[in-house]
Amino acid sequence: MEMEMEMECSASNVNVPEDILRSIDFDALEGALNVKFNNRGLLVEAITHASQPASSSGVASYKRLELIGDAILADLITRHLFFNYKHLPPGRLTDLRSASVNNEYFARVAVKNNLHVHLRHASTALEKQIQDFEKEVQKELLKPGFNSFGQGDCKAPKALGDIVESIAGAIFLDSGRETSVVWKVFQPLLHPMVTPETLSMHPVRELQERCVRQAERLEYKESRSGNMATVEVFIDGVQIGTAQNPQKKMAQKLAARNALAALKEKETAETKEDDNEDGKKKKNGNQTLTRQMLNEICFRRNWPMPVYKLVNEGGPAHAKQFTFAGSVNTTDRGWIDECVGDTMPSVKKAKDSAAALLLELINRLYS
Repeated sequence: MEMEMEMECSASNVNVPEDILRSIDFDALEGALNVKFNNRGLLVEAITHASQPASSSGVASYKRLELIGDAILADLITRHLFFNYKHLPPGRLTDLRSASVNNEYFARVAVKNNLHVHLRHASTALEKQIQDFEKEVQKELLKPGFNSFGQGDCKAPKALGDIVESIAGAIFLDSGRETSVVWKVFQPLLHPMVTPETLSMHPVRELQERCVRQAERLEYKESRSGNMATVEVFIDGVQIGTAQNPQKKMAQKLAARNALAALKEKETAETKEDDNEDGKKKKNGNQTLTRQMLNEICFRRNWPMPVYKLVNEGGPAHAKQFTFAGSVNTTDRGWIDECVGDTMPSVKKAKDSAAALLLELINRLYS
């Protein structure tokens, strides 16, 4: 009962000065939302940033509405995904929800539906961020097949995602706490929503899972010069990708994406090389199988996965040569002797060579 009274007060006690009401294009804003507010004061509050002084405007910032709107949108989107994809496992549903409930996605919803132009704020820095982000979103929309589910290259201003949530909160209160009204308004605004077919794995996660499968050591090295962050990606000591961005997390995502592209390019080149060289395909297949057998032995014995480290890298850029050493930390003998493989023309083949020697050594020690 007490909570109901508090919500009723929140919905009714929003008094906005007439000059502010006249300054807002309600026809455009309510038209974009396709809803008419009974209490337009709630809508004014929903688009008022904390940089707008409450003392001079008489309007509080959107923070309280954002809080309730965040919870409502998360609940509505989760229910939508749960009941529309009944046969998906929980992990996949979690991935869909993560892609659908985040500031990056909501900020793009704000720009695509022209909600961002109604944000009331007093920050020149924020205005510059919004203008830059708007340009990037327009470029994204021109890319064939592009979706905004966490794959954008431009970091969204948090305020844009916030107003999507605060507007949801305002609609909830203005409608008498009807979540069905919120969903009726937001379902078309959120279109197109993520589906299992359009969901892309985040590059950082994709690279992490790939390295776990391959028993490779993944390392990120970060540095900053001025306002620019640089992130380098190393796999078993070899630099695979790098990227720069003012935002450290964005730089990491771009570096991971570049690393994945480089790895796929190398794998394609190695496959073609194997196909063109007589007998190579069979030999490399056996080496890969040997590495998998080593991983399986470690798994069965509850040992950590083998560790590979770069011993030497040489040769010109077009004909690089790599040498890797490998070792295994056993539970009963500790680290076994390091095995240095043959020098090979690729990282994969060099590690396969070290793995073959490791397997021979383990077979001798445990036979």
